[in-house]
Amino acid sequence: MIGTINEGKQDFKMIGYLDSRDDLVITAKGSLVARLYPSTDWPESIDITNIPHQMSMIINNNHHIGFTDDESSSDFEQRKDIAFNYLKNKWFITTPSFTYSDLGNRLFLNAFDVETLPQNPGTKASQVWFTRIPQFSVVNEYNRPNNQYQFEDALLKGKIIGDVVPWPTDASEAPRNIIWRKNDVEMFFYVGIEKQEKTTRGFAYFPKDGEKIRRVAITVDDADWLSSLLTLRGEDVTYVPQDIVQKYEKRATAFQPQQVVSTETNIVHKHSDNLATNEKNVIETEITKSSGASTIPIVNSNLNTSKQARFIQRFIRQTVQMGLHYNVKDLITFHTAMESNGLVILSGLSGTGKSKLVSAYAIALGIADQKTSSDRLCFVPVRPFWADDSDLLGYVDTVNSVYRPGDSGLVDTLLSAEKDPNNLYIIVFDEMNLARVEHYFSQFLSVLELSSDSRYIQLYNKQLGNRLYNQKKYPFRIKVGSNVLFVGTVNTDESTFQFSDKVLDRSNVISLHIVPFNQDFSSVQAPESEESMDTMKMSSEDYFNLIDKNNTEPLTSEERSLLWDIHSALNSKDRNLGIGWRIVQQIESFLISLPNIENGVSRGEAFDLQLVQRVLTKVRGSEELLRDLVGNEDDEGILIQIFDKYIGISKFTESRQVIQQKARELKLYGFTM
Repeated sequence: MIGTINEGKQDFKMIGYLDSRDDLVITAKGSLVARLYPSTDWPESIDITNIPHQMSMIINNNHHIGFTDDESSSDFEQRKDIAFNYLKNKWFITTPSFTYSDLGNRLFLNAFDVETLPQNPGTKASQVWFTRIPQFSVVNEYNRPNNQYQFEDALLKGKIIGDVVPWPTDASEAPRNIIWRKNDVEMFFYVGIEKQEKTTRGFAYFPKDGEKIRRVAITVDDADWLSSLLTLRGEDVTYVPQDIVQKYEKRATAFQPQQVVSTETNIVHKHSDNLATNEKNVIETEITKSSGASTIPIVNSNLNTSKQARFIQRFIRQTVQMGLHYNVKDLITFHTAMESNGLVILSGLSGTGKSKLVSAYAIALGIADQKTSSDRLCFVPVRPFWADDSDLLGYVDTVNSVYRPGDSGLVDTLLSAEKDPNNLYIIVFDEMNLARVEHYFSQFLSVLELSSDSRYIQLYNKQLGNRLYNQKKYPFRIKVGSNVLFVGTVNTDESTFQFSDKVLDRSNVISLHIVPFNQDFSSVQAPESEESMDTMKMSSEDYFNLIDKNNTEPLTSEERSLLWDIHSALNSKDRNLGIGWRIVQQIESFLISLPNIENGVSRGEAFDLQLVQRVLTKVRGSEELLRDLVGNEDDEGILIQIFDKYIGISKFTESRQVIQQKARELKLYGFTM
C-alpha cells in the first residue's frame, strides 16, 4: 500500500471510453489491451497523485463487453481495426483494480468486470463527465422501504434507507444526490446531501447543518435526463452527466413526504357515491369447465381493479357466448399484452380460434358487435407474395397522379383512427407469417418502439403531394396513435416463415393452450342475447386507465438479476443472442399492466410467460450452439439451472416445458424448430 490506495479491486466503479485506435495495444504475450480514459471522478478517499491517466482493459478477460479478440491472428493491425470498430462508441463501466510493481515504485491500473453501454449519437466522450448517484426503489428486502413515503420519511429523519452496491463506505464519500426510482421513466431526484453513515443494514444520509434535503420530479418529458443516464442491471448506482445534474439541482425544492391512502376500506368509502353497485361487490360468477378454471377470476374491492375485473369477466363471457373455449389465463395474458401497447402475436395450430378471439375482445370493448361489421376493427389477410410495404399500404400511380391504397382497407382505418383519437381501433394481420413480416411490415416495426406522439407511417414522398389529385384524402403520412392496437395471428406449419429477431423483439408471442375436448361445455350457460350482457364501451383513455396505477410493481432487483443471468448465458454462446434493454422494459410494462385478480395470473406466472413470449422464442439454432443451454435427458442445461437458482420468483413451469421441447428437437433433428 502507498498513500491511501489499497491494492486489488475497489468498492466503486468508474466509467471510461476509448478515445482512438491508438489506445489499442498488443502486449508481448499477444493480448489485445484497450486503454480507457476515465469519465468519472475518483472517490475523495483515493490519492490520485500517482494514478495512471488511463485504465488498462484486457479485451479477452472481460467477456461482458460482447467482443472476443482473435488472438490466433498474426495480423495485429487488423485485430485493432476490428476491435476499434466494435468498441469506439461505447461507455465502459468497470471495477478498477490497483497493483504495484515488485519494487513498489510503479502503480498499475486495470479494468475488471467491464460492461458496456452505448453512447448517444453525436456524443463527444471527452466532453462528458459523469456523477455517481445511488438509486433506491421498492425491493423485497428487509432493509428497504416498501414505498416512496417510507423512503422519504426515513431520508428526512436521518434513518437507514437501504444498502447501495457498489459504493464506498468511507464517511467522506457521501453522494451529493440520491434517486428514488419508480420505473425507467419516473423518478425523484434528491439534492443537498453532505454526509453519510454506513451500518450493516445500509446507508443513512444527512444534509449540511441548518439546511434541508430538496427534491425534483423526473418524468417522461425530461428527455435530456432520461437519454443521458447510464444504469447497469442489478446495481444500485446510476451515472448522470455532471451538467445535467447541475441543471436539475437548481430545480429542486423543499418537500414533505406524502402518504398515499391505499386501504380498501378508505378507497371504497371515498368513492362510494360514484360507484355502481356491481362495481362495489366481488363478482363470483361460475364459468366451470370451458375456461380451464373453476370460476371467473375475481378481484379485491378496489376501484380501479374492479373495473379491470368487470371488463375481463365480460371478455370471458363473450368468448363463451360465441362458442369459443379458451384457458382463462390465456385470455388474461392476451388482455395484459394488449394493454402493454405493442404488437401481440397469437400463435397455435390452425383451428384454435385465434381470429375469433380478437373479435370477442373487440366486442367486449364495444368496438364491434356480432351483427354488423365495424370500421374500427380491420382484418388484413396477409398474402404470400407481399415483398414490401407497398403491397400492404398502396402506391403512387404517377401516370394518373393519384395515390392508390392497398385493398385491405388498412390505410382508411389508420386515417379514421388518426381523426378519432378518443376511440380504440384494432388492426389484425391474419396469418401474418405467410409472407416475411420484416419486409411488408417494416415501417410498423420501426414506429412501434417510438412514443405515441412520434409514430408516423409514410405513404409516399412528401414532394409528390402537390401532384396527386387525392392528396387531401391520402396525405403523405399518417399518425399512428396509442389508440391503435396491433394483433397478428400465425400458424406454425411448413407453409409459413419464421419470425426474425427484429420482429420478436417488438412482440408478445402468445401460444394458445387447447382446452381438453372431453370437458362438459354444455354446462356453461351463455347469456341469452347480447343485450342481456352489461355494456361497456370505453374510450382509449378509459382502456389504458384500467391499469391500477397505484398498485404497479416494476421489476425487482432479483428479477433484473435473473434476466441478466439469462442474457449472459445466451450471449456467451452467440453474441447476437441475448436480452436487450427493449425487452427488459417491455417485460416490466407487461408486469405493470397485469391485473390484480384472484384466480388470475400471478406475478410469478406472468414473469414465466414473458420469458416464453419475449426471450425463449429467440433461442433457435444448432445442437452445437444450444446443447449446453437447453441440456438433454441426462443433464440439465444452463437455463434450467438458472430457473432453479431463482425459484423464489417463479416455478417457471411454461419456460421449463419450452426448454424440454427444444432439447427434444435437438436430439431428433440436430437443431430447434
